[in-house]
Amino acid sequence: MRKSSIPFIILTVLREIGAITVDAFFNPAYAKKYGYTPTNFSTASKSCSSYYTSISRLKKRELIKKRGDIYYLTDKGEKEAFFCHLKGLRSNYSNKNDESKKWDGKWRIIFFDIPEKKRRYRDELRLLLKAVGFKEFQKSTWVYPYKAPNFLKEILFEENIKHYTRLITTSSIEYDLDLKIKFKLE
Repeated sequence: MRKSSIPFIILTVLREIGAITVDAFFNPAYAKKYGYTPTNFSTASKSCSSYYTSISRLKKRELIKKRGDIYYLTDKGEKEAFFCHLKGLRSNYSNKNDESKKWDGKWRIIFFDIPEKKRRYRDELRLLLKAVGFKEFQKSTWVYPYKAPNFLKEILFEENIKHYTRLITTSSIEYDLDLKIKFKLE
């Protein structure tokens, strides 16, 4: 797992659990999951200081808000947290070409037509598809011979892009020899 910045981790944790307190953020169960450990910081006080500095900057950028001791994402923060989540998935996903990947004879095809005003979603989706191992078949049409990871399916059904994406599983594509060669299936 890559070492993540504290603001990145805060946004990702908030996206997953909805709200957070200082105690919850420093809970070891979340710490390891989101890429920070006590070794990332020279002292505990530096860790808290970095956390509060990050919280302050996220509040100034209007990505989070606070009610009592609890921090929440704003609408703007929800969007940014989504991109942090995508980047985290992409950087932590290992597309291993090992023997456990057996082709089941089916093709997974993703197409999307995400409008220009949502360009960032489109660009992040392309990067994620490449990280998983999909190959561009045509513009905005990607193909893959293995089962799509569950996290990718969840991303395709995210509220911000679900109306612009489709995932199809099919057992045949006419003249697929070029694809089989591209994926080294024959």
